[in-house]
Amino acid sequence: MGRLPGFDYARPLFYMVTLKRRPGLADFSRLCGEENPPKDARGRPRYLLANRLTSALAQAIRSFGRDRPGLAPVETFIVMPDHIHLLLRLQGSDPRIPLGDHVAALVAALSRTYCNTPIQGRRGSAPRDPEATPSGHADRSFALFEPDWHDWIVKKDGQLAAFTRYIRENPMRAWRRRMNRRFFTQVRPITFADREWFAYGNPDLLGLPVLEPFRCSRSWPEDGPEWRAALETARRMGPGCAGVGTFMSPCEKACGNAIFQAGGSLVVLAPEGFGERWHPTRAKEALCAEGRMLFLSLYPPAAARPDRATLYRRCHEMGDLVCAALQHSDPQAREMQHSDPQARGVPSSPEYEDWSFAPPGAARSTRICVLQIGDNP
Repeated sequence: MGRLPGFDYARPLFYMVTLKRRPGLADFSRLCGEENPPKDARGRPRYLLANRLTSALAQAIRSFGRDRPGLAPVETFIVMPDHIHLLLRLQGSDPRIPLGDHVAALVAALSRTYCNTPIQGRRGSAPRDPEATPSGHADRSFALFEPDWHDWIVKKDGQLAAFTRYIRENPMRAWRRRMNRRFFTQVRPITFADREWFAYGNPDLLGLPVLEPFRCSRSWPEDGPEWRAALETARRMGPGCAGVGTFMSPCEKACGNAIFQAGGSLVVLAPEGFGERWHPTRAKEALCAEGRMLFLSLYPPAAARPDRATLYRRCHEMGDLVCAALQHSDPQAREMQHSDPQARGVPSSPEYEDWSFAPPGAARSTRICVLQIGDNP
């Protein structure tokens, strides 16, 4: 994805970075496929199972920031089977080093680690990729990750703790999506923004670090500044982010497609209303089952489709309500507020307290927890 236009990426801030593995390469780790995950030594569920490659990549990430000018040690990250999430903290340096240079150096270090780590099922140390050299050492053409890596600049209050929680709980959410696909394809009541809603899809999206409302007029021309600005925002809505809106106008539909392409999710406000037996189209139902889509409506189903004036009024009512709620809440408060009374049997978030640090300027109660994955025998 493109970087934020005009932003100084050498500013000393926290950045949430996602690196996605190229298709066809070995998995970095393995998601538990058991209904009752094994426990670690401290009795916590192990939703993610590590291998040699997991441990080698994790060690490379820890080592990377220790002696690199302008970058704090990388302490918050997760190595998922096909991607890696990290929180990178830039520090002042002379000369100033932008985020892109740090990410490029990290990608090179992880590519070398991948090539030099023996993995069961392949000969020697060479990766299953024609672009790697026979000795197993990556040449300059070898690419471990997709070139279009994602970043999010952590600037707002509450987002640092929210992104930390998002990274920490990534294995649990992925396991839950795999083991409870039917849970995300049924209508249930939930509470959000102090109102009762009908919901279909993944209610966890309401607790993501970034929820961005999209309200685009049908009168906006495709080549106009408003359309371009909305689309630019949508293109930056990657992992940990969700767009919220009706997604009915042409511009909103274009933004929804851009959000999905960037790796983000959608919370769709449905003015028609729906009941217990309601289902979206097959494609959207599949996105709900994957955990990337949530439909919300304040209205019960009607015998006949509401007229255009009623739909228009409902769109504005829900949009105003959600915009007001998002404007006056932080991600942690949203997650605490929304609740699902029918989520029985779905596990709560695990707690990881192995390592923590308080970032400069943060409240003493802010904890940045690191998920450490032990080796499997």
